[in-house]
Amino acid sequence: MKKNRIMILGLLVSIFLVNCVASSNLFITSKIPQKRDNLNIDQKNSDSINFNPKLAQLSGNFSNYNLSLIMDETNSMVEGNLTVDFYNNDNVNFTRIPFHIYLSGMAYYTRQGRIDIINVTDVNDPNISFPFEVYPTSQIMWVNLSDTLEPHKRAQFKIQFNATIPDGSKLPVELLDRANSYGNDGDQSRIYKFASFYPIPSVYDNKDGWNIDSYLTTGDPFYFDMAYYNFFIEAPTGMIIAATGNLDEKLDKGETTRYHFNPVYPVREVTFAASRYFQVQSKISNGVNLSTYFLPKDAYLWNNYALNHAEDALILFNASFGTYPYPTLNIVEEYTSFGGMEYPNQVYISEVFGNRGNPLYVANWFLEKVIAHEVCHQWWYNLVGNDEVDVGFLDEGLACWSTDYYGEHYYGDWEYFQYTLYIDTVRSYYALNGLSSKINQTVYECLATDTDYWYVAYTKAPLIFEKLRQTIGLSDFLDGLKLYFTRHQFELVLLSDIQRAFEDVVGHSLDWFFFPWFDNSFLPKYSITHNSYNSDTQNLNIRIIDLNEPLNDYNYSQQVPLHVYDASNSLIFSQTVWINGTTELSFSLSTRPRKVSLIYSNYVLVQLTDYFDLTLDSFIPFESGWIPGYEMASFLVISIVLIGFVLYDHRRKIKIKR
Repeated sequence: MKKNRIMILGLLVSIFLVNCVASSNLFITSKIPQKRDNLNIDQKNSDSINFNPKLAQLSGNFSNYNLSLIMDETNSMVEGNLTVDFYNNDNVNFTRIPFHIYLSGMAYYTRQGRIDIINVTDVNDPNISFPFEVYPTSQIMWVNLSDTLEPHKRAQFKIQFNATIPDGSKLPVELLDRANSYGNDGDQSRIYKFASFYPIPSVYDNKDGWNIDSYLTTGDPFYFDMAYYNFFIEAPTGMIIAATGNLDEKLDKGETTRYHFNPVYPVREVTFAASRYFQVQSKISNGVNLSTYFLPKDAYLWNNYALNHAEDALILFNASFGTYPYPTLNIVEEYTSFGGMEYPNQVYISEVFGNRGNPLYVANWFLEKVIAHEVCHQWWYNLVGNDEVDVGFLDEGLACWSTDYYGEHYYGDWEYFQYTLYIDTVRSYYALNGLSSKINQTVYECLATDTDYWYVAYTKAPLIFEKLRQTIGLSDFLDGLKLYFTRHQFELVLLSDIQRAFEDVVGHSLDWFFFPWFDNSFLPKYSITHNSYNSDTQNLNIRIIDLNEPLNDYNYSQQVPLHVYDASNSLIFSQTVWINGTTELSFSLSTRPRKVSLIYSNYVLVQLTDYFDLTLDSFIPFESGWIPGYEMASFLVISIVLIGFVLYDHRRKIKIKR
């Protein structure tokens, strides 16, 4: 009898608790107010636009520079003359012009790099001097003009200088900077690399005025206008020279040889490397004289591999973005702490990839990745330029995305070159560092906020471009890049310029994408705060919020797969939904659901503590008057029968005892 009472009491308590749980969920109404309207996109409905990019017909005017050098091999220096024909392309009057003299900011061992200004004189009369001031700490020199330089006018003068590159002979390779002399003649490994070795004119813009940033060890400090160059180098005979531009003339002068390099089209700067031991391979591809320069010790890796990788990159990027207009492109081995470094018409690739401690396939994997990346900078840095200090993530993000696009094109996998997947790093960045991951920051802002610039520019930025590609489709994405390139080659751009190009292709505003993904400090962190199922209407209602919404300036909008399961954990419904800030969803389901899950597969970007935890589950509470597997009417009938049976059995046992 006591056992039967316990059974009845337990049954009644269960009914009461189920009703309490179901009722309590009806009052979850938390909602975070939205800061801005988001475009609710049900599907992409734009037609692909076929653009046929052509080589830009140069309009307007550019500055002209004649750079003439005599190389001193013994002292790792050059004596130089820079003849300046500076064109004022800004609507501002100038009385002086700043020039970067970066070498003294670079790493060295025993000999600091330096650019010594001998004099600044009139082009036609060397007896007429231009006053100038040099500021070694900030690596800037100012040339005072004889007359006010008005918009669309030119100023001419000549700068005589000496440039000594840093001695890196005893530095470990991982500390070597962009310019250095390194290696030994005994083992045929010496290379002289001259980069940022001459006075380079600064850029004037509406945001900063004259950009006179000193050399930076974080990111790239380079921000230059396009200019025509004639580049002359006189070097010891026997020295092999790789330089920006087509070799127009080579004159043997006995102990020295004079070279004339001409890029033909405007470039942002020039560079050269010299070694007595370079081995050279060349071929004509896409109308370009493509060449590789490498040391004998690394020939096993560079021989054919490097040239083939460079050709593959040139062919793909020409077809995908627009025509590379220059007659030459050099891939040059170097000593540096960087994997590689881009310059117009010439890129450098670190010799560390030839380390024989690595299997050939590993070394070649790295070599191919860096070559593809640096070659791509011919499009995203040289031809389409940007302020490397303020928006350095722009060209680096595009170059990284393009490198992975190269991997996708040739190996069928966009993640082929990602040693650690971007997606895993980005999702877990906050959990590991507790820091903002805003992309749209200057290098100085990254340093002030303790944001990892390398992460922002080389990991998160390319991932966001890939997310845009997956949102609008590859065809429209490539059309957007082609339009961006066609409009802005030989110019300087902002983030808004690439956004506008994509908008013109897809036919609508992309504020909803660019503002949150580039300007927010934190990724979304979703929570399902309410879900309920009504068996009468067969409606499932869900509310999803972003817990990080109060921390950001803009609401995110992205597509997320949503799965619904029944009580036996069988999938009964799936759909990719748009989550736009706080989002209310409603679905009609004939089968009673038990669990709702957001699936963070592919490129759904959310903040995760564990990047292996790729689902967000929420169980659907029972309706008032319902427990799993039973309608309420059936449940009441069964309950009455059960209670009746218990009472009948109890009375029968009493009769038997009597």
